[in-house]
Amino acid sequence: MKKHVVVIGAALVAATSALLAAGQSAGAPKAPPKVQNVSQRAAAIKRMPDGTPDIRGTWVRVGGGMNEANAPDSELKAFGVLSEPQGFGQGLVTAGPEGGIVQAKPPKYMPNPRPPQGVVDPANRQLPYTAEARAKRLDYAKNMCCPAKGLSYLELSVRCAPPQPWAGGGVQIFEKPGEIALLFEQNHQTRIFYTDGRSHPSPDVVFFGGHSTAHWEGDDLLVDTTNLDGRAYYGVGNTFAPYSRQLHITERFTVASDKLITFVMTYDDPKTFTRPVKVAGYLYPQDENEELTPEFTCHEGSYSMQDIFGF
Repeated sequence: MKKHVVVIGAALVAATSALLAAGQSAGAPKAPPKVQNVSQRAAAIKRMPDGTPDIRGTWVRVGGGMNEANAPDSELKAFGVLSEPQGFGQGLVTAGPEGGIVQAKPPKYMPNPRPPQGVVDPANRQLPYTAEARAKRLDYAKNMCCPAKGLSYLELSVRCAPPQPWAGGGVQIFEKPGEIALLFEQNHQTRIFYTDGRSHPSPDVVFFGGHSTAHWEGDDLLVDTTNLDGRAYYGVGNTFAPYSRQLHITERFTVASDKLITFVMTYDDPKTFTRPVKVAGYLYPQDENEELTPEFTCHEGSYSMQDIFGF
């Protein structure tokens, strides 16, 4: 059915173009320039009954990572970057006819121009590690490969534990009075933002993903996360220093329109950084007619452990 829709759509576009051309040749006023992207239109924001922005739906997250500029040298330097080998993260590339490489179709709702993403403070992207955190990071990088020195040096993803509090890929957002839930496709991870005015539990009560409270300030959602148990990492794997239990995360999500949400996260962890670090990113809606949300999860029969340890 989609092929027929595309053909019909192409015919309509051609017919419309012909009519516009005819009108312009007859002295009709020129049509206004096309909006490059839906997210650039006037800030149309859907609302919940209480007047707060309605952010329900399926979104794609971009940014929020630590694209540092001062990655320390280690035994993994041959890979080009600390966190993943060369060849990964090179943009929208897909297989074309007869195995050729082509550029993938840009997502329908991808903002253009794109908002900032990655480390925005410090501006030079040089992460201000404490001496203890830098030494711990180098220890992990030295002993995680190959083979890993022990189970404690394996990336969380190998042990089916996603990075916290964010996961990659698509996220479905549910919203109701007192609560906002984020359901990530990767490993079926969930985050809950409590907006009912509750406080955080005692510092002695810790969670792998922390405890998050939130409130609206106009069209901005402010999220406060504490009570992390210190077992997760700032990056995909152990190539970044782990959190400490003192980590305090604040997030500001700004609803720019019903097609764009920008955010800034502040990591305040005195045992890891000598000053808070801020990273930025954005979310845009998934085009349900064109884009798939494939499941990404751990499964029985994975060869990851055998490949790493050689058994």
